[in-house]
Amino acid sequence: MNEGRQTILSTERVRLTTWLPSDLQDLAELHADPVTMRFIGHGRPETMDEARSRIVEYRSEQGQRGWTKWRVEGNDGGMIGRAGFGESDAGRELAYALRPDQWNRGLATEIAEALVRWHVEHPPTDRASSSLCAYVEVGNQASVRVLEKVGFTFVDRRPYKGVTCDFLQLPVGS
Repeated sequence: MNEGRQTILSTERVRLTTWLPSDLQDLAELHADPVTMRFIGHGRPETMDEARSRIVEYRSEQGQRGWTKWRVEGNDGGMIGRAGFGESDAGRELAYALRPDQWNRGLATEIAEALVRWHVEHPPTDRASSSLCAYVEVGNQASVRVLEKVGFTFVDRRPYKGVTCDFLQLPVGS
């Protein structure tokens, strides 16, 4: 396997790339920030061991499926977040997390638009995961607005991984 970093997609201001083992510290810092993690996962900062497990998982998913939650870097090459897709019962799930110093700059919308395009251009081979959805913890209105801007519609409110979430879906044919 090629151990170099590969660019998955680029926008005007960011690149989404594959992970390298050397990215552990950057991911650990992102996931250790309580502000970043407020609406993600368990709603708490994660440990270095949890970040290490995530890097292994992301690299494995990339190798097996060709998609995962990728590393997001700014134009200077520094990591500013992670974004991509997970799997859920409702289909491929769009997800992102950015460092708080990158919020309110339109980057989440730019990334979400690029991910929607990538999803359409790289449809899953498994029909069950062909739809694109997102789960947003209740109270995270900023993320709901981002998803609505890129074409997602609110479906309902439902439990997801032990948390009540707004469930949004990209209409078929979008």
